[in-house]
Amino acid sequence: MTPKGVFEYRLPPSKSHMIRELMLASKSITNTEIIFDGTPGDDIISMSNCLELMGVKIKKELGKWTIEPPKNGLIAPKQNINCGNSGTVAKIMSVIAATFESEVTIDGDISLRKRSNTELAECLREMGCEVSGDSFPCTIKGPMKLQNNLEIDVSKSSQPITALILSSSDFKEKICVKLLGKRVSKGYLKLTIDLARKWGFKAELKEDSIELFSWNVKSPGKVKIPSEISLYPMAILLDKLHENLQVKIQKDDSDNLLSSILENLEIPGLKMLDLINASDIITPSAALMAISNGGEIIGVEHSKGKESDRIIKTCELLNGFSMKCESKKDGIILLGKDLPKRPEKIIKTHMDHRLAMTAVILATYCGAEIDDVEIINVTHPDFMNMINELR
Repeated sequence: MTPKGVFEYRLPPSKSHMIRELMLASKSITNTEIIFDGTPGDDIISMSNCLELMGVKIKKELGKWTIEPPKNGLIAPKQNINCGNSGTVAKIMSVIAATFESEVTIDGDISLRKRSNTELAECLREMGCEVSGDSFPCTIKGPMKLQNNLEIDVSKSSQPITALILSSSDFKEKICVKLLGKRVSKGYLKLTIDLARKWGFKAELKEDSIELFSWNVKSPGKVKIPSEISLYPMAILLDKLHENLQVKIQKDDSDNLLSSILENLEIPGLKMLDLINASDIITPSAALMAISNGGEIIGVEHSKGKESDRIIKTCELLNGFSMKCESKKDGIILLGKDLPKRPEKIIKTHMDHRLAMTAVILATYCGAEIDDVEIINVTHPDFMNMINELR
């Protein structure tokens, strides 16, 4: 493609926000309106499907969902829970399943089945639950028995502690959770706490621990979901690839999830980028550094446990476009000054939506054959239609 002029890059609603708000709305005693722009991705749909199996009623309209929680609380589902591609949904559902006395089986797509749930599974076993395995599908039988102290490893993901926080309104006893390891994705744990506070959560994170205890979930009535800021680097990449194109995009990061990182991405001559708290953007960031002056991405060892091993698969993707890079244990080295060239072979996305979006954007410059692009729908259902508007 050789696009010219001004192009509006439209982001979907944030799945991080909407999945959390849906969980909180389902535990309130009054209805909640969730307002958003764009089309919710399949991960959000997976969350809503899981909650509907537990008695939640969700009225879905254009730009607005109305959540009606069950009067007597969530009920045990009568069938397996399918979390699709979402690790966040699977972690939250694992803790919810642990509150029921009956067995609940949690499953997902091929990609989710390859991901580990070890840290949370061990935590639930320590609280007396029967957990069939450390990955998915997984059958969980509660109810969990709370104890005074609990330890959980957060060096690979903040999702397990997020799941515990979002379920803590039902805790009948106080529990002190100690966070082990070097914390990653700090902004997303802070987001969980900040959003929960709008609904009545009182606990505070103190250095490496947090005390969780019963609280009343009170709906604010209406919540507005911001755009998916983690996809902002895709727009930067599109803009940098096409010199006659000016990509227009609204930068809405009111929760400061990625603000400082995104500012660094646009620094001329950037040589090192630490993504320990923003590993989701490793692939488009690597592509950006590859087409500019090169450099090094560090702090992303935990990205190996995402939808794919994002260090190895990002290098594979860039190499497929003849862009030179080298993988490291915790990051990637980019040589720079490498504009993409048309790949000789099919580019594999490994069922990873961020790999797929980056591949499509690189292909707008040089062309490519890319497999399984439909995986993009887990986050950004309108993406391919938007890219087709460049023609």
